[in-house]
Amino acid sequence: MIGIVIANWNGEKLIDKCLLSLENQSFKEFKVYIIDNDSKDNSINIINGYKEKLNIDLVEMDHNSGFAPANNIGIKKAINEGCNYVLTLNNDVEVPSDSLAKAMEFIEKHKEFDIFQLFMINYFERNKCDAAGLVFNEKLIPSQIGYREEVSEVLNREISIEGACAGAAIYSSKALEKVKLDNGDYFDSKFFAYYEDVDLSLRLKRAGFKATVLKKSIVYHMHSATGNKTSGFKEYYLARNLFMYTKRNQSLDKYKKAKKTYYIILVINLLRNFNIEVLKSVFKGIKDGNKEAKNIEYKEFN
Repeated sequence: MIGIVIANWNGEKLIDKCLLSLENQSFKEFKVYIIDNDSKDNSINIINGYKEKLNIDLVEMDHNSGFAPANNIGIKKAINEGCNYVLTLNNDVEVPSDSLAKAMEFIEKHKEFDIFQLFMINYFERNKCDAAGLVFNEKLIPSQIGYREEVSEVLNREISIEGACAGAAIYSSKALEKVKLDNGDYFDSKFFAYYEDVDLSLRLKRAGFKATVLKKSIVYHMHSATGNKTSGFKEYYLARNLFMYTKRNQSLDKYKKAKKTYYIILVINLLRNFNIEVLKSVFKGIKDGNKEAKNIEYKEFN
């Protein structure tokens, strides 16, 4: 049994295609956990319309809790109800009818892996890869394998990954339980949005769990906007959360040595997308990130 966790916020233009694609799966042994972050559009009515077709557990929040907290609620429910695997799925993802079947067939034959990246393709440019997994450099900066590359080129080469993009990733429940935080979080709820899957991937890697990409399990990603780019929403959380996840996943000495690199990366990104609101957001993110990082400790896994 696999639990599919979807966080939704004002996704009426997206969630219908996502749920329809799940309804059409040839593999049927799954339950869908949808955490709605206080949507003000027609999302709830659309979701309720699928309850006779899909096994759906809908949680309606009274506020926008963010991507990480919403997923934690769904993951906890799935694990408590006996799901051995959890698929985190963005609401802007369409899943071809045979993708889950192929994923579960692979998983059953390869117990050496606990993290599985579904092969993400751009919904609108289907010759372009969106994500085939994560790798990290020595300073823990992630790279998204395959991003904007030709799908055929990515599929035809050997790929070794160290983590997964949570937009379409399967995790074993035993791995998630091993690396959950002291407060019970799987994704760090403080992150709200961005880098939460990077942080989880690093914890899983440090605990010895292996990741792989499922090339035959394709999904199409529509790239809904989590936040308004011109408002600085994304830039704020990318800056803030960078300091938080890197502090948690390396020794204090390594973190201090790497901080200069983090500042350089943020400045480069700022210059690429410069406006006053973004500038303010990045500086606030740096300030808040350093403040939050002071309360985060690096811990080894036993």
